[in-house]
Amino acid sequence: MKGVKGRMKETLSLIPTFEPIPLPAPVWLLQVLFFVTFVLHIILMDMTLGGLVLLSYGEISKRMSEPLRRWIVGYLPVTTAFTMTTGIAPLLFLQVLYGQLFFPAAILIAWAWFLVIIALLLGYYGIYAYASNGLVRWRSWVIIGSTILFLYVAFAFNNAITLMVTPFRWWEIWQERPPGVHFNLNIWEQTLFPRFLHFFLGAIAVAGLISALYGAIAMRSRPDEGKQILGAGVSWFIGATLVNYLGGILFLFTHEKQIWQAFVGGNFLATILLWGAVVLSVLAIAFAWLSRRAEQPMPLVLAATVSIALTIVGMSGARFILRSLLIARHAPNFDLSKIPVQPQWGIILLFIVLFLAGIGVVVWMLMQLKRAQVTSAA
Repeated sequence: MKGVKGRMKETLSLIPTFEPIPLPAPVWLLQVLFFVTFVLHIILMDMTLGGLVLLSYGEISKRMSEPLRRWIVGYLPVTTAFTMTTGIAPLLFLQVLYGQLFFPAAILIAWAWFLVIIALLLGYYGIYAYASNGLVRWRSWVIIGSTILFLYVAFAFNNAITLMVTPFRWWEIWQERPPGVHFNLNIWEQTLFPRFLHFFLGAIAVAGLISALYGAIAMRSRPDEGKQILGAGVSWFIGATLVNYLGGILFLFTHEKQIWQAFVGGNFLATILLWGAVVLSVLAIAFAWLSRRAEQPMPLVLAATVSIALTIVGMSGARFILRSLLIARHAPNFDLSKIPVQPQWGIILLFIVLFLAGIGVVVWMLMQLKRAQVTSAA
């Protein structure tokens, strides 16, 4: 195999030059907005994908409690819509900042990337059909199909992201298939499946913990039902998180030595973010475990939820550093500081105002939805 230096020389000519159009804001500000919108999206994505996995398991095993099933079915149409809409902003920031790397990766996987739109539409329709009790005879297959479609979307994104930071594979992948096929996946990338597994288990864990939080709230008015949801949610959360420790280790150490060393002391910020997030997740497990035996579980479940929210923030920061390290290693000529910048503060201010207003509207919509559900239940 060719060494890293040899591969670098071959890929230098493959990476497009920066767009002549200057960025509308400083790179650091775009990075901050990218990070904030990504964290918001990943939380909603975890609830959606994790909820789908839990529902599919329930349909296959017939062992899911009815209260937990009703809770997940109730929130899925909402979180699915929010997952798709909140995913637009971080995707746009990704394209603006890393377009020279992202677009070639997306073009290379071609039909696999194009099918993401179709998978989202069909999966979304399946969720609504299941939630509205449509297609009763086929409802189990419908939700299982939606789960597979959304898992495909996550897998396609992981392919694009891993290919984006390994431009030396572009020419290799292009040569693997005839020019008329254009259905290339980055399956030979050793970090692809560990990365996908890490996201998959994380989604199940978050969906379980959010369900536990709902169960703790429901215990105030429906003690038996709430306790049942709480117990099931905690079990899913703890089980998925414990397995994910192994998945995380596999994801970290399948990277090159120069990369994973940064997260075990080689890079101070990367080490603090990663292992601080791990400690927070351990605390979340402890809080969640204790909540099952507590007479008043709400404070403990809330503490677990806050810990996991901070874990997601820390892990997201670690992933941002990981991306930077991989790009610096495999595409050293790609330097964000060289992109021309011409700030348009009016547009940036408008975006921030509309973004905050949008969050406010979403909160109001959720409050109205909750009020309508309470009224219909009464």
